[in-house]
Amino acid sequence: MSTFTEKLRDAFNAASLQIDEESFPYFEIYKNTLMEWNNSINLTAIRDEEGIIYKHFVDSLMLLKAIDNFSSLLDIGSGAGFPGLPLKIVRRDITLSLIESQRKKTMFLEILLEKLSFMDVKVYNVRAEELGKSELRESFDVVTERELGKFPINVEIGLPFVKLGGYLALYKGEKDLETIDIYKPLIEELSGSVERIVPYKLNDGKTRYIILIKKEWHTPSRYPRTYSAILKSLKKWEKV
Repeated sequence: MSTFTEKLRDAFNAASLQIDEESFPYFEIYKNTLMEWNNSINLTAIRDEEGIIYKHFVDSLMLLKAIDNFSSLLDIGSGAGFPGLPLKIVRRDITLSLIESQRKKTMFLEILLEKLSFMDVKVYNVRAEELGKSELRESFDVVTERELGKFPINVEIGLPFVKLGGYLALYKGEKDLETIDIYKPLIEELSGSVERIVPYKLNDGKTRYIILIKKEWHTPSRYPRTYSAILKSLKKWEKV
């Protein structure tokens, strides 16, 4: 057993995450590939093992404390695969799709998926709002966005992909939580409602949150708008 696996197991236990033993070799492959690629491509600012364990792997899996009854997941702005791929490692039964607009990062994801032998994961190298009116619309039980822009952008881009009765799961910090009431009219316009907010902590003691927005009805067909139009509308919310 490697030192990394021991540290990872301790971190999962501290977070009360029950992970099966066969998942640990996948996480080691993931960590090694991430650290290797990070030497030449800026995939993530977190480069040390402890940071990868807590701020990527444990953080990603905290979604399972908020919701675990799902069979399909779309990860928007996936970057180096977080939170989608750690969730796939421990829930290999789910159908996973990743959207990442930067080609260098999708190249990393494709190589990593080969190493993990996850041949059923789909990677889309495109801006998410460009797919929001495609056949992927309203196709996923859960859609995740982790540290991806401002709240209004998150909900307008994410909710159109969620099935009726499914959830948009946003990984957010304290400042985002303070402004959530401002954006409730927008969430309702997009046919969603904030069902619950799940707080959690990592090893740094900071309180983080997963905001679960339930898809109540079909999102109006005019959404998502182009990214430039979404940015222009931000001025409206910043004045509130």
